[in-house]
Amino acid sequence: MDREELSVAVTEEKYLEVNVRSHLILPFREDLRLLGFITSRQLPYRRTGDRVWVAGRLTLVHTPPTKSRIRVMFITLEDEFGLIDLVLLPEKQSLYARKLLSNLLCLCRGKVRRLGKGDVSLVVEELMDVKEFYRRIRKSRTS
Repeated sequence: MDREELSVAVTEEKYLEVNVRSHLILPFREDLRLLGFITSRQLPYRRTGDRVWVAGRLTLVHTPPTKSRIRVMFITLEDEFGLIDLVLLPEKQSLYARKLLSNLLCLCRGKVRRLGKGDVSLVVEELMDVKEFYRRIRKSRTS
């Protein structure tokens, strides 16, 4: 983790409510890359059904009404390169909705889904926050 970059990003977020010089995910990017996380730039090149990890700043959560009355959460994350669309289905919401809504940064593993040309999203299978990410790293190094 780049602590200087993190300080800049947090300061910008606090006082400007927008990141000008540094995106909030940038201080963590090298650690994420080493563990196989991909960026929004890389996502369009993944095949349908691939399982990938992504990370970003939560920018939008939308739960529109559906005819079937099944609540589906549509989520948009933003990394330093662009946007990542996620779908959180009802069976995962009880596990992850609270964590998702209470953290600015989210790390997700999901299955790549395509709906038409260029429209790529991830169906969320696992979600964690930055603290949990680093706890897992520490745990794997000690075991």
